Amino acid sequence: MDMRVAADASGSEDEPWTLPEGWCWTDLSVCLKDVERADPAKLFGNEDFSYIDLSAISRGEISSPQRLRGTAAPSRARQLVQAGDTLYSCVRVYLRNNALVLAGVPKPIASTAFCVLRPNAALSPKFLNYFVGSQSFVRRMIPLQRGNSPPSVLDSDVKSQLIALPPLPEQHRIVERIESLFAEIAEGEAALEDARKGLETFRRALLKAAVTGELTRDWRENNQPKESGHDLLARIKAKRGATSTSGRGKRAAVSASLDTSDLPELPEGWAWARISDVGVVQLGRQRSPQHHQGENMHRYLRVANVFEDRIELADVKEMNFTPPELETFELRRNDILLNEGQTPDLLGRPAMWRSDERGMCFQNTLLRFRATEPMEPEFCLLVFRHYLHAKRFKQESQITTNIAHLSSGRFSVIEFPVPPIDEQREIVRRALTALDSTVDAKLVFEQQKADAARLRQAILKSAFEGTLVPQDPADEPASIMLERLKQSAPTAKAGRRGRGKAPHGG
Repeated sequence: MDMRVAADASGSEDEPWTLPEGWCWTDLSVCLKDVERADPAKLFGNEDFSYIDLSAISRGEISSPQRLRGTAAPSRARQLVQAGDTLYSCVRVYLRNNALVLAGVPKPIASTAFCVLRPNAALSPKFLNYFVGSQSFVRRMIPLQRGNSPPSVLDSDVKSQLIALPPLPEQHRIVERIESLFAEIAEGEAALEDARKGLETFRRALLKAAVTGELTRDWRENNQPKESGHDLLARIKAKRGATSTSGRGKRAAVSASLDTSDLPELPEGWAWARISDVGVVQLGRQRSPQHHQGENMHRYLRVANVFEDRIELADVKEMNFTPPELETFELRRNDILLNEGQTPDLLGRPAMWRSDERGMCFQNTLLRFRATEPMEPEFCLLVFRHYLHAKRFKQESQITTNIAHLSSGRFSVIEFPVPPIDEQREIVRRALTALDSTVDAKLVFEQQKADAARLRQAILKSAFEGTLVPQDPADEPASIMLERLKQSAPTAKAGRRGRGKAPHGG
């Protein structure tokens, strides 16, 4: 038996830290039993069994095992597991994809992508599961990964690791304390999630209030705009006519009169229009192999770059845009981009281009809306964000497989509320102030969520260093316990330290 009792030193490569009285260092294999393998087809025939592969593990639990007939078992379904076993994923170990098998899973069979750890009488099953899920254990395993598709470790890599073994009664006290502290963290996380959902509800209600006039109800009582929304639309129409007559620029299509009979009533001074009445809509440039090279290479944005009120530039591609194409597809400050093709609930996800950078274009998976002066672009963005959450864009979509599309034609004729320009500016001021505060709150939530994960690992670190609970001198020392178990089972096989298996996939 390879058993090393902690010395008084401060730690070494073989013994990473000094252990409390009664603890000892030993190979994990010393604390494990062998696990049987079998062919489910021979074992169960046409009866069902529970197949646990990597996809069945979620947040440290076996959440969705597959119910399969024995005769339909995949080749990896070979390990007979039971309640108390820990399934340790040998694939991409940095994901910490381990789980404890609980009672109630009928006829469980695990994939050979797992190293199945079955503790003997020296080791608490829950203690073992927490141990291999700790950050310190994962750090030891990462350098042992082999291969690239995907990277994995061997069973023997896992079982040959050192474990700081407490007396068995102390293991139970440690587990009880871990579970108590983790339950408190979970309560905090649940409260954070409720707060996050409340924040999202507030944001959506704020967007709706902004574009329906509720946000500025008190403002209207004390302010008389110089022109109404109808006057503003007439001025935009006249400006477009003058631009077209003078031959300067491309005239946006002005739609026919909008039927408002089924639309909500707007505040006094507001008017309904179509999107094409208040801005120019342009579908992006189509990708083609012939555009991958050329003398006029320019960066362009696509769906992967455009999120709600945010444009990510970490991964921007290039293609050739001739000078006339550049004139059509180049972005200007305050242009709004919307996803033309996306999952239905995210269709029309909008963001504003807020840069003066020249030469940035956009692909035909995006629609560009360019507000016609004097429309306030930030107000237009608020309308589009509200339509995203209200599923207004989804209503106009055409769905192919799982992807919804919003053509420029369908987008252009969607109704659009037009307040007086002074009220648009007040709406933008109030809405952005409130939305900025929600962004700050969201950052706090994300930080606290990260803090909860770090706190869990700090608890585990304390647990396996022997500082989480006090020691009891009456406990049988771990080294004596191991020796006693060895003497009581002289024929028991030690854990395998051979080459093991190299798992890949689920």
